[in-house]
Amino acid sequence: MSDTFARIIADHLTRTFGQPFIVDNKPGGSGAIASLAVVKAPNDGHTLLFTNASFTAVLQAISPPKSYDLMRDLTPVVQIGASGQFLAVVPAFPAHNLKELIALVRAHPDKYTFGTLGNGSVGHLAMAALQNQEGLKIGHVPYKAGNEVVRDMVGGVLEIGWVDVSSSVGAIQAGQIRPIAISGTFRAPANPEVLTMTEQGYPFKLNGWTGLFAAAGTPPAVIRAINSEVNALLQTEAVKQRMFQMNVGLVPANTPEQFQQTLRDDIQGWTRIVVANGIKPE
Repeated sequence: MSDTFARIIADHLTRTFGQPFIVDNKPGGSGAIASLAVVKAPNDGHTLLFTNASFTAVLQAISPPKSYDLMRDLTPVVQIGASGQFLAVVPAFPAHNLKELIALVRAHPDKYTFGTLGNGSVGHLAMAALQNQEGLKIGHVPYKAGNEVVRDMVGGVLEIGWVDVSSSVGAIQAGQIRPIAISGTFRAPANPEVLTMTEQGYPFKLNGWTGLFAAAGTPPAVIRAINSEVNALLQTEAVKQRMFQMNVGLVPANTPEQFQQTLRDDIQGWTRIVVANGIKPE
């Protein structure tokens, strides 16, 4: 989602402000390379960071970057999309909801394993919270990428996995995997029948999200102008349809201050899970 929506937003801002906004992908360092590039750029609003919760709030909870301070050096501009991850099983798996899965795992300690997008991923922390809450004993298999989790589930290597809501749609539609829950507060637009963990009686309200940040000290008027334009863009039918196709929930229009509060709350929430479960960086 990140690259696609970064380009949609860049095109809109280019047309709106009459100056080019160019997407420059800077992978690596769990998002630290891209973040540092914005931190070191002039704080005039000409260089923005398009990133997600995993590379900001979750990273801050597990292993805060040493090269910059998230809360001091970056300024939230606007929150964009929000979603959870699917807790999915293979078609023949006997559990059809979260309650049944928990009962099965509890009855057979250490028998099952679950795959995730990696150590410290949303799925990993969601399951860690569930394990802590319900006293479950289940093994964790971290993968390098979400498509690898789906691949091994389809290939019969793995029975349970946390998968990305966008990239897993094809396998779900083909009946190759079956989602039984979703983390966070949003049901997936293309799979509204899949209840959230909270709706199934196991509270977990932390979302994955994407958003725009600027360097600290960027003039408030510039921040608000960009915020206003992106919020307007997100309300257009074309963008709403694109987000639906990617199975991502659309957050309500939000101010920089509201996004800042979301960031603070999320860091606290993820930190509680990390500390309670003794999760360490890789």
